[in-house]
Amino acid sequence: MFALLLSFLYCANALDVTINYGKEAREHFSVLNITHKDPLACFEQRNAENEVLYAVCTLDQTPLASFAPTETLFFRFWSRVVEGRFYLYVQPKHKIRLFATPYDLKKNVRIPKEQPKESRSWQVIGYINEIPFLNEAPTKGLNFPIKIIKNREIFLTDLDIDRGPLQYEEGEDFNAYNQIKELMNAHSHIEAVKLIDETLIAFPETIFTKDLLLFRMRALEHFDAAENSDMLIDMGTKWIKRYPTDASVPEVLYFLGNAYADLRNADETKYYLERIINEYPQSRYMPLAKMSLAKHFHTGSDAQVAARLFSQAYQEAKDLDSASAIAIEWSDFRIQNNEKEQAQKLLEAMLKANPSYITKYPIKNYEFLKLLAENQMYLIAANLGEYLFEHLQNDDISKEDLLNDVSLWYQAANEVQDAHRINKIFLQEFEHRPKTEEVRERDDKLLFDLAQAENPDDKIQKYDYIIQNYDNSPEKEKALGLKAQTLFDEGQYESVLAMKESIKNSPLISQSYLALIKQSLKNNDCKQASTYYTQSPQVEIPEDSKMPLFDCLYDLALNKEAAKVAKDMAQDSKDLAQKLAWLYRDALNFAKLGDTKSVARAGRDALELAKNQRNPKYYDVGFVLFDALYTLNNTAEALDVYAFLKTHLADDQRMFPIDLTLLKASESQKEELGIELYAKDILRLQALHHDSTDSPYVDFALTQSYIRTQRFNDAISVLDNLLKKEMNKDNQQKALYLKGSILKSINRESKPVFEQCVGIAYEGAWKSLCAQALEILP
Repeated sequence: MFALLLSFLYCANALDVTINYGKEAREHFSVLNITHKDPLACFEQRNAENEVLYAVCTLDQTPLASFAPTETLFFRFWSRVVEGRFYLYVQPKHKIRLFATPYDLKKNVRIPKEQPKESRSWQVIGYINEIPFLNEAPTKGLNFPIKIIKNREIFLTDLDIDRGPLQYEEGEDFNAYNQIKELMNAHSHIEAVKLIDETLIAFPETIFTKDLLLFRMRALEHFDAAENSDMLIDMGTKWIKRYPTDASVPEVLYFLGNAYADLRNADETKYYLERIINEYPQSRYMPLAKMSLAKHFHTGSDAQVAARLFSQAYQEAKDLDSASAIAIEWSDFRIQNNEKEQAQKLLEAMLKANPSYITKYPIKNYEFLKLLAENQMYLIAANLGEYLFEHLQNDDISKEDLLNDVSLWYQAANEVQDAHRINKIFLQEFEHRPKTEEVRERDDKLLFDLAQAENPDDKIQKYDYIIQNYDNSPEKEKALGLKAQTLFDEGQYESVLAMKESIKNSPLISQSYLALIKQSLKNNDCKQASTYYTQSPQVEIPEDSKMPLFDCLYDLALNKEAAKVAKDMAQDSKDLAQKLAWLYRDALNFAKLGDTKSVARAGRDALELAKNQRNPKYYDVGFVLFDALYTLNNTAEALDVYAFLKTHLADDQRMFPIDLTLLKASESQKEELGIELYAKDILRLQALHHDSTDSPYVDFALTQSYIRTQRFNDAISVLDNLLKKEMNKDNQQKALYLKGSILKSINRESKPVFEQCVGIAYEGAWKSLCAQALEILP
């Protein structure tokens, strides 16, 4: 008897599928082992003759990757994902049996006859005639799994090209393979690449070629991209051609896409990255591919698409490392778009959730930290840099240079104590290095400069030192005031406001709010201007800033605040154009506030003044004026305004609700002429704007009017046009019933119309009426 083990290692949340081969009583058999870190459910599907058709194992988790359908001498097996649940199918080529087994297959553990529904380990036995070591007679239990006493430690991990057992003895290539794995796990990528190259030269036919080449590509990803792009493309293309169904194909496609991006080959970049997105949507590399697309295509018209792709990638990341990689690239994109605050939040979240990621790509991430510092994001650069220094596992970057940069970044961030602390660590770790004296001199000057410097930044440092070290003293109060004044003079108004609890009675608070409001208005940042205003209700707004501030508040639906800004401005304005502008704004804002009388008052004056000045820019105040007058039952004046709007703004979509209001009024008064006038105008606006607003109400109203005035052909025409519009089935049946009824009343063929009505798959009152009409037709 013998047994060989092949390994289909399926890395999906620690699911392992392995195969043993053996021979018992001159008959071959095979054992397929299925293990998972969590219990999974497996069962046999049998036919009427009690033969096992196939075994199924299921897991309520979505895998990171899948494998292609596979055949061996005894099994066919494949996987599927259905609604987020993973299924593994095993189909016999001869016969199979399923058993739950102990998780540790090397222990002699007795298994009871009653099989559990879930287990962390299962075995599927494939055989031809007789199940090995067992028989079909009833038993009270069995000692399982099969144990091979003499060779219990032999484990082989591959099959040959014919899927037969690959027999080999452990050799130097295996030892090198294990060494390489250890180097990769330790992030010693330079040493790993060297050993991979040596191993492939020494053992060109090694069975570990696939894994070694994959390790080499992973290692190269950590180095300078421009220098290795050609090599990655050559290796990746050949690897995919050789192993097209391997679970790591998405990863290699990702390497290829990035390598082509480094060579500025846009077409190839998009090809490989979009392949991942389209063909491997469940892979961890799908969101990374979206990130890479956003990273490399984010200028011009692609900018908005890039922002959306970054957001999708971040939300869809399969693991913390993926989310961290995306956070770094997205923050880089944010920085390029002057969105440093958002970039800061992304990096802070990464530092909190997964700081160790910064150590896995030290070369690239060190360069990124320098980019942060170049963009004055010193504190987050220093925090990440300090973590990288403390946890660096190799010599890919200079620890001396890194720690020196961390000190400089803390100092630039005005974190004097942290800079001093890092300097002390540097002087201990690198006592005899070239930078030692430079760091020592810089550290000596830190606290000295607090007292001596005269430029604004150093003044603030000086004041902070006094504030921190002279608590509850006149010196502290004076330092707070001087710091606030220095910040204000430098235009750092937000920083002044951050101190407002410490300088409560200082006029600098209101002055800073006003300066920020003006600054925001100048930058067309309405949201920010409105925020500052609502935080400082007592600030006096100068007249030249009131109208733009009003417009900001109105656009953000802060109508009470807008009314406060506009108070008395129309009344006090001497210039007629300015008065008109304020009256117009008052009317619109009062309408939002529901102050009907004030709308009518301001709207009348605004419309009259606009007419006198022949300024059509403000004619649309008539819309809110009409609503106010109509609500106040001033119908005659409202109709005058309507006539004005029909003359000057007849095609404006805001005519829809006015026409509908007048249509309903005409219906209530049975004014057929009014119904026709307003309904037709609504239908005209619909055709003009390709907008079916108010249908089918208006169509039915006009139809009923035509029926009452016996204008049957006009009624039919309205209904025919209505039936061309999108509407629910109940209204379709209503329209068909009315049309059929009209045709019947004028002795025209109506049966096809009623039949069409009945044929609509909806049970309603109108369908019943159509059916009754058909019954009484001759």
